[in-house]
Amino acid sequence: MNGTTLHEKTIISEAVASFKSSLFQHPIAKDTFRELCTAIGASSSPQILIFTGPTGVGKTTLTKALENRMLSYYGDQMEAERDFVPVVSVSAVPPSGSGFSWKDFHVRVLAGRNEPLVDRKYLMPYQPTLFPDNALPIKALEQSTADALRRSSEEVLRRRKTKLFVIDEAQHMLLVGGHQRLECQFECLKSLTIETGVTVLLVGTYRLLEILDQSGQLTRRSQIINFPRYDIRRKDDRENFQKVLKFFELKLAEYVPTQLVPQADYFYTKCAGCIGILKDWLSRCLEYALQEKLPCIDAKLAERFAHKNRGLVTIIEEACLGEAKLADVDDARLTDLLLNGILLGNDATSSSSNRRPGKRNPKRDPVGVAA
Repeated sequence: MNGTTLHEKTIISEAVASFKSSLFQHPIAKDTFRELCTAIGASSSPQILIFTGPTGVGKTTLTKALENRMLSYYGDQMEAERDFVPVVSVSAVPPSGSGFSWKDFHVRVLAGRNEPLVDRKYLMPYQPTLFPDNALPIKALEQSTADALRRSSEEVLRRRKTKLFVIDEAQHMLLVGGHQRLECQFECLKSLTIETGVTVLLVGTYRLLEILDQSGQLTRRSQIINFPRYDIRRKDDRENFQKVLKFFELKLAEYVPTQLVPQADYFYTKCAGCIGILKDWLSRCLEYALQEKLPCIDAKLAERFAHKNRGLVTIIEEACLGEAKLADVDDARLTDLLLNGILLGNDATSSSSNRRPGKRNPKRDPVGVAA
């Protein structure tokens, strides 16, 4: 950055922004987007869609494209009905305390829709507490405020005739303590769809798949759409990844001569097959190359900004675990459960006994004297 003028900084910023905004409908993204649009456009679509995939695969980018498509589709109706908002989007921020805050979540929903007096919403207490001598306890007032915000959010979605409610980074909603509270999160989502009639799109990492283990009712009401990474073990994925790399090479070459495809295996390894990680990585390379006026962008330069192997191991392990969780069970397992049910093991049987400590297990004692 030494010696870089303000004008040069502006040019570099515009070049990096242009590269970041460049979109390439690579095969996996194209197929996933088609599946996403089909699920939302169907009249019999489920109430909750779970859009998941490994971190850095491009879920947020695809979600933005979906929102833009819906806004374009309902453009004429939005012009005719000024209060019509087909898509509402909010990000589920991680909790600053012990668990996810629904109160903060609903505040963000209402603030995003310019709802007035968001900080003045609470349910009116019963009459005796209207007098100063019988003030409402702080805990009750907090609960009242949370309930009022929830009702206001539901009313906004109903009055705006919202079709799709997008919750990005939805895995943060699962950051609660205990199985019971985790199940409560899913019940709140189910209640939201029932009260408003909107389709909820949860966008997040593979941790969202915990929904499969918590609530059979919510599983029935939901559909999972997976945005997978490129798998180098598949021939088609290897070829398609090289096409993506070629596209980025051509875009970067508009600013700096670039060589990426000859080192395709290296770039695949260092991005774990996730196009979002690859794009962010190359954006940093482009910015540095322009700042330092380097003659070329190649694997040697890219190594300077690549993720450490330790971090990549974590990303790949999470992806593999999620992919394993998405794998379906065979018909034999399903048939076995239908015919035999769930058999309790010896541990489950013995743990329910009411024997007092120190009392031995019942058994038959020997009778007579051994010869």
